[in-house]
Amino acid sequence: MAVTAAKSVMAFRVLTMAVDLCRLTTRTMNVNAGHERTSKARIIHQIQLIRGITPTRRSLPVG
Repeated sequence: MAVTAAKSVMAFRVLTMAVDLCRLTTRTMNVNAGHERTSKARIIHQIQLIRGITPTRRSLPVG
């Protein structure tokens, strides 16, 4: 049960970060360009860290 809850929390965090990254990327006004670059880098780094600790699912060979 705890593992399922942890996976749900992790998935929600990744989704939230992806939405934040999308908002930063699609913003039309470039007022705080330096801050936006820093935010993008931070979000991308966090997503990469999470992807690194979550096992990838591979298909089992048929036959």
